This record gives sequence, structure tokens and C-alpha cells, in this order.
Amino acid sequence: MFYQPQRALGLLVGAVLTLWAASIAILLFNYGLTSDIRLAAIGAYVGAVIVTALAMLFAYWWYSLATLSYALDRNGLVITWGTTRQVIPLQAIERLVPGTSVGVPRVRGVTWLGYHVGRAQIERIGEVLFYSTHQTPEQVLYVMTTERNYAISVDDPAEFARHIQIRLDVGPTAEVTHHVERQAASLQAFWNDRLALVLTGLALAAGATVWGVIAMRWGGLPETLELHFPPTETLPLVEVVGRGAILELPRVASTILALNVVIGVALHAWERAAGYALLAAATAIQIGFIVAIQLALRGT
Repeated sequence: MFYQPQRALGLLVGAVLTLWAASIAILLFNYGLTSDIRLAAIGAYVGAVIVTALAMLFAYWWYSLATLSYALDRNGLVITWGTTRQVIPLQAIERLVPGTSVGVPRVRGVTWLGYHVGRAQIERIGEVLFYSTHQTPEQVLYVMTTERNYAISVDDPAEFARHIQIRLDVGPTAEVTHHVERQAASLQAFWNDRLALVLTGLALAAGATVWGVIAMRWGGLPETLELHFPPTETLPLVEVVGRGAILELPRVASTILALNVVIGVALHAWERAAGYALLAAATAIQIGFIVAIQLALRGT
């Protein structure tokens, strides 16, 4: 038996939130592109990056809601939400309690109208893990097991409970253990690695500093300027250019930073030490660009 709860309202709200965040990000990027290089423009870029990340998070939650389903067979109940699968042995189910009997509390986690995934505490049950799209208590069914309690959303809890009882009476065809499967386990490992997160944060901060150096110097730069490169003993290298040419350095730095972070995260899943090395190198490269910009602008 495969069942998907009603998701139309939750998907609509999620789409609106995603498009709202994406629109704000576009406006901020556009402001940064059309403004002179100053702290306000840098702030717009930083804000755009943050809101873009928020839009991606909303999009992932929207996708996870679209995949929310409950699969029931003689061996167990499988709750699928995005890249997560909660596998519950049917024999581990102790009780089924309708939401009308104990009520529906406020859920801590991903929750908006027609979408509730997270944890809640119920006095008569204890901690409950919600994978629900309920709008009323009648749409909630609590599944109490030997290890954890769950809340799912079904139109007819009594009918769903009947299907579970039928399969319990027939008996299992294979042994199933209570566990969680995550298809994105490698990314989950990265998020749980504090050192990797610190190295990534340092690299991003160094990348922002590259643009900050330009922003601090931009107002005092003439329309044309001499870019100085490390001179030799006999022939210093000097080039006269418009001040906009100096922007190529932070642009290249940001491109390299993005590649370093993406490849570093991918390497982390394969070999942590290699991921650490690349993320640390990302910070060093950005510091190198900061020094290069200072040298190029010396004397201006």
C-alpha cells in the first residue's frame, strides 16, 4: 500500500515562499550590479547570497513535501521525506492513536500552513516526530512504536489503522530493523563536521574581505589608474587602465573560491583530509588575492 497525504496547500505556500526569497535575491543582486562599488553594494551582495541560500532551503523543503509518502507492507511502514526514509518494523508498532484523542501540538521544525515536519511533545504520548500535512486533528494519526513515536497525516485514520492490523495479522515476510536511511549521507557528514564548517566559513570570510578591500578603496580611486605589479630590478611593470579593471581581481577570486568550496565539499565525502586541505587552501588563495590587490593599488 502506497499513500501520499494531501499536499496541495503546503506545496502552494512553499512555492510562494521560494519565489519570494528568489525575487528578493534577484533585487539585491541587481542593486549590487547597478551601484557604485561601496559598502552598501557589498552589503547587497552579501544579503543576496544569504537570501539565495534561503530560497534554496525553501526549494528543498518544497521538494521534500512533494515526495512525502507512506509505504505499508507486511514487513513495515516506510515514511519517505525528501532524501530521508524512516523504516519502522510493523511488529514494533504498539498503538495507533487518532489526533482527536490527544490533540495536535505546535511542531518545532519545518512548519507552515499544510506542512509540518519536526518534533513535538505531547503529554500523554511523549516526544513525537511529525511527517504530516494536517490542517485539522482529524487528519493526524499517531504511530507509537517501541523506539519512537510518529505522526502522519491520513484522510481516514481508522481505515489506515485497519490496513496495518491486517498486515500484522498475516505476519512479516522478512526481518526489518528500525532505522533511518539518508540518501544524502555524504552531505550530512559535511554538515556534522565542525572543522569542515569552520574552514568553509574562514574561506567565505576571506572571499568577502577581498571585495571589502575594493569597497574601502573604491571611492578614492581616480577614473584611470596605474596598476603596479611586483617590479624587477630593471623594469617595473605598470599599466594604465580604467578603475573598473581592478574589479577583475575580486571576480576571479570569487570564481576560484566557489570552485574550491564545491570541490572541497565533494572531496570531504571521499577523503576528509583532502577536503580539509582544499578548504584551507581556499582561504590561503583569497588572502593571496588581498595581497595582490594591495600591491596593484599601491601609490593610488
